[in-house]
Amino acid sequence: MGRKASKATDNIYYMARCNAALSDDAYTSREKTAVRLGIERSRLARIELDKIEPYAEEVLIMARAYNAPYLCEDFCNHICPIGIQKALKEHQREDTQDKQETESLERLVLRFLSSTQSIDEISNQLVNITKDGLIDSYEEISDLREVLDAMESLSDIINSIKSWINKNPALKPYFTEDNK
Repeated sequence: MGRKASKATDNIYYMARCNAALSDDAYTSREKTAVRLGIERSRLARIELDKIEPYAEEVLIMARAYNAPYLCEDFCNHICPIGIQKALKEHQREDTQDKQETESLERLVLRFLSSTQSIDEISNQLVNITKDGLIDSYEEISDLREVLDAMESLSDIINSIKSWINKNPALKPYFTEDNK
């Protein structure tokens, strides 16, 4: 392999190229790699030196060529705005579930009862949205989003109650799959 790029030693794309170079001489230099990948040499250098972020297509090309699928996962988790938003929502959901699982049964039941009081309103809203068979306005889409959020919240509370019951040593034997 050519000289080590001392400024890129901790760059994930550079390290993946170096690993690929161990089994394929086409990746021993940026020039050879650029030709093989179809990515301009100076652009590849800027990516490996953390001067610019690669495009999703470039990451996919590198991941396949270097046999490094983790490049795609890293891109999605750290660069792609959609992936970052999805990871953030998942993290928030896990935090919410952890919080709900530590709540007392009494608190969970109160939250459940509070949520179920709005079921009639949610049902009416859902009927109004879908009565013409179309969801065709921004207002209907917005209302449907609220309905789905309310339903998901209720589902989370129900799952938390189930989890609480299943984790309770005194109740667990009565709620296993064998006893249903």
